[in-house]
Amino acid sequence: IGERTKDQYLLFHSFAHQLALNFWMRKYIDVAELTEKYSVKQSYSQMKRIIGTWLTLHKGVAYLNLARDTKQVKWKILGERAVTWMSQLELMSKWNFENKSKLLQAELHYLEGDFESAETAYKASIKSAHDHRFINEEALAYELYGI
Repeated sequence: IGERTKDQYLLFHSFAHQLALNFWMRKYIDVAELTEKYSVKQSYSQMKRIIGTWLTLHKGVAYLNLARDTKQVKWKILGERAVTWMSQLELMSKWNFENKSKLLQAELHYLEGDFESAETAYKASIKSAHDHRFINEEALAYELYGI
């Protein structure tokens, strides 16, 4: 209905639902395809800025896991961009972005085989998410730490 009527509200909610479903089912290639499709179709509107961090977290986890699973360099490069962007956001608001930044850093360290740094970053992400009451992101960090 959203595509037929071009209703932005319905299109966004359909996208968000598909993204979340594929993310939590670990269908990371579908996450990557959805985010690429969304990025191409949408302008840099206020809505995009608001959900940009949400997308960056999900894309970053997906890209870094795809890099690990497929050994394709393109996924690592995209994952590193997500890490860089989230690190910049952390400088603006430690409260909102520290746990997300640490989680993406942990995933990158894990991908690179630096397991000691990965463990430190996973634990920092878990602590930050807990301290700042991001319960769902704390659970995500625990889950990825357990991989």
